[in-house]
Amino acid sequence: MNRPVLVTGAGGFIGSAVVARLVKAGLPVRAGLRRLPEGPSPAADLVGCDLDDPTSLALACDGAGAIVHAAGRAVAGMTAQLRALLAAADGAGIDRIVFFSSVAVYGPAEGKVGEPDTPPDIAAPDDPYCAAKRSCEAMLRAWLIARPGRRAVILRPGIVYGPGSTLWVDRPLAALEAGSLGDLGARGDGIAALIHVADVAEATRCALAALSGPGPGLLAANLIGPETPRWNDYFARLAAAAGLPPPRPLKPRRLALLWALSLPAKALARLRLPVPRALRLVPAPGELRLFARAARYETHRARAELGFRATTPLAQGLADSLQT
Repeated sequence: MNRPVLVTGAGGFIGSAVVARLVKAGLPVRAGLRRLPEGPSPAADLVGCDLDDPTSLALACDGAGAIVHAAGRAVAGMTAQLRALLAAADGAGIDRIVFFSSVAVYGPAEGKVGEPDTPPDIAAPDDPYCAAKRSCEAMLRAWLIARPGRRAVILRPGIVYGPGSTLWVDRPLAALEAGSLGDLGARGDGIAALIHVADVAEATRCALAALSGPGPGLLAANLIGPETPRWNDYFARLAAAAGLPPPRPLKPRRLALLWALSLPAKALARLRLPVPRALRLVPAPGELRLFARAARYETHRARAELGFRATTPLAQGLADSLQT
């Protein structure tokens, strides 16, 4: 690939890891940022890439050969931003895209979960993130159909952790310290479909390599790491790695009380008013559903069609995550 790869969300948790891996692999990389920092970057070309600004997107895409879309964590604007990005890609003649989706598109599915290009129908997704990712995937499939020759890889990672992970390292640790999280009993016996961010970055390199050769117009692949413990076990290992005592049992009655108290507390926090730290860190209903979900996601397509296999063991991943 001679022309640069534009990585959107290059300053984010996943995007920054992807940029570092692609640069290390010797690929020309254009790191797209909503706001440019002061000073040059020695590793990659930095470009303004505001997904809400068509002019910014057009300039970021101009001259690029492919896009890795790693931005768009905010649910509200996710579909509109992808629509704008695809329009900018059309204007720049870009026909290769790696899109970050999530295993969230499978909703509440449990047991063995495959990896079809189009996820199975869900009657009424109760998770806005699930609905947004499903909408984005549908939009990308329509973009591929509209013009023959376009190609895309949809990557559906599980729980991405690693250095800089606010959602799955920093926040759970803070909640464990505050007593807002603990051993959840049966409600924490779901499977933590973990994958280290370094493995996700390597999968992205493999996806770009696949797009450079012959292959199908669309490939969707789940990304899951080599260890998928129960959530209760993950919390215990995270606490141990950080030098905290083992998580205490969090009984359903106490959890229900904490959750009820957290609703007004979180509303006050949004108004920048002081609230007890423990109440700000109580798991939301969507998180509790996730902690109880017993889903095992297949990863055959990543191995067979991308040549990728996640290798980071959990002990090493947690050690990396907690380095200061």
